[in-house]
Amino acid sequence: MKQIFKISFALALVLGFSSCDMNLRPYSVIDPDNALESYADAQKLANGFNNQIRSLAVGSKIYGPELQSDLFHAVADFGNRGGDLYRWEFDASNGYPESLWASCYAAIANANFFIQKAQSVYDRVEADEDFAATWTEKQLEGLKGYESVAYFLRAYSYSFLLDRFCPAYSDATANTPELGVPIVTVYEPTSDKEKYPARSTMKETYAQILADLELAEENIDAVYTNAAGSNYVTSDAVKALRARVALACKDYELAIEDATTVINSGTYSLVSGVDALNKLWVNDDQKSECIMQCFVSLPSEKPGTNNYGYIGYNAQKDFYAPDYIPEKWLVDLYSDNDYRKAVYFKQTPITLSSGTTDPLYIFYKFIGNPALMTGPTDYSYLSAPKPFRLAELYLIAAEAYLNSGIANGVQMASDLMNELQSKRIADWKTVSYTASTLPAEIQNERVRELVGEGFRLSDLKRYGKGITRTASQNNHVISQPGGNTTEFLSKGTDDHRFVWPIPTAETDANPKCKQNNGYTK
Repeated sequence: MKQIFKISFALALVLGFSSCDMNLRPYSVIDPDNALESYADAQKLANGFNNQIRSLAVGSKIYGPELQSDLFHAVADFGNRGGDLYRWEFDASNGYPESLWASCYAAIANANFFIQKAQSVYDRVEADEDFAATWTEKQLEGLKGYESVAYFLRAYSYSFLLDRFCPAYSDATANTPELGVPIVTVYEPTSDKEKYPARSTMKETYAQILADLELAEENIDAVYTNAAGSNYVTSDAVKALRARVALACKDYELAIEDATTVINSGTYSLVSGVDALNKLWVNDDQKSECIMQCFVSLPSEKPGTNNYGYIGYNAQKDFYAPDYIPEKWLVDLYSDNDYRKAVYFKQTPITLSSGTTDPLYIFYKFIGNPALMTGPTDYSYLSAPKPFRLAELYLIAAEAYLNSGIANGVQMASDLMNELQSKRIADWKTVSYTASTLPAEIQNERVRELVGEGFRLSDLKRYGKGITRTASQNNHVISQPGGNTTEFLSKGTDDHRFVWPIPTAETDANPKCKQNNGYTK
């Protein structure tokens, strides 16, 4: 399989890339051998990293697992958009896993390329006085900073691969061969399939992520400093990612350390009230709890959207025709005092081919920033992606404390939950959560806070829970797998589709890359 690797001074971009198929052919406006000759080159290539980080924080990588989970029902007119995931009928040729796999390994390839090129700069500076004269000491420090961004991008990409293509992490599964993903740390194009990597263990994949994040943290301050709403990777973003992955891998001590360090830094603060949450999610200008908020400007910097048929607003005729609506249990999970209910949902009639319904709740979290609309009827639902938020770290720390077994863990988890909920719910009264009440409350609060952000399927896998869709807001308007409006989809924890398939293009190209259990190709 021929793949094309393109590097330009403007952007490090990989087209149609698959990790283990290393038959890559340069297709570039410059010679890749000369891609990193100056500090200006490093800055431009690093901008490409920021674009790839942003692209992993939006689109099908985020909404795909949400549609597969128990959060939404498809409406009768949904046109089968996202239907394979929604019905749990996808295979290794499905576009969602394929897109994520390709995007992650494309990013990894660019990171590997930059890391190697940076090392060649350091070597040439040592060996060539003329070349050394073209770099100042400050620029070399900056190059190390951008190299840290490359390490972060590689770790971020592997975190998605570990999350979606590997089973739940446990002592029983961590060291099992070929349950992790292929680890590629060198940019070395080859058509020799003997050199293609096999899948690692999950423990090895996790160790690679930790190693990359340690290197990312070393010099990131040389280019980007911690600040609320930072458009770029900072040391706090490194900690936020490490805490997220540590929780998934049951490394509770590390999850607590990183999450609480950021929480207690004083750099970020939780917002409260409907107006503040609207400014956070709609206008993108309430940044106090955003550890990272990706840069967006029109027309050149146009991100994707995390809205996938949740709204379906027809501006010309002023009606809503969404493809998916929240399940009843999801809406009922919020009290009327919860500020998020007023921001994340909208109660309105929806229009179907069969007519207009009574008012139902639609998912409204990703309505889009009006400043990113190019016209009065341009409802493209664009907003600044927010890959790391303080609220998630509260939830990570609470769950990690609860499961850590340390003496005051339950009390620390309870305190964190109360602090978060006091900011999200009006007239909050402190609750003394216990070891028996905390598990369900933390799980529910993760839904309330993180709905639509791509976490639900991973959470269920981590909890060891299956999926059962339940009553709709209106059973007559939904589309159920098999067309049955009273018998809801239910999948046990042993269903192989909790773990996404390795794309067929990958397993065809690399015989060493073992397919996940349950998939034939």
